[in-house]
Amino acid sequence: MSTLRQAFPDFGERWKKHVASWGGNSAGSYNDMGEFVHFVIEDLHEKGKLDDTRRVFQILENLLVEADQETRDLIGLGFFETLQNLASHRPQGNKVYEQFFGPMSRKVWSELQKMWAGKSSLMDVIRVEQKNK
Repeated sequence: MSTLRQAFPDFGERWKKHVASWGGNSAGSYNDMGEFVHFVIEDLHEKGKLDDTRRVFQILENLLVEADQETRDLIGLGFFETLQNLASHRPQGNKVYEQFFGPMSRKVWSELQKMWAGKSSLMDVIRVEQKNK
């Protein structure tokens, strides 16, 4: 998150409110990333800040290539899965973000779509994962 917060100073106000809503305590990496997804959707893309939107995905692509597995998981599940879910309820849908993907992002996105295919809840996903173990 520190990389994203430094790269996008406009996220600062939203970040302060997010931290305050958790009483100044850690919200956890996935909740933090979820807040960043809201920023990307609501404050960047939907306001026509396409260069900044593109830059988000470039940074994430670089992190997917260079980072450790924990960070890749956070980006995959914390960012991309949240983006798929949140943006799917927006007027433009979630496919509008695909134009910004690099090869790694596209792979993560595709894997998430396969994981969710034919399922309507997280519980459905968990049941399938448990069955496949």
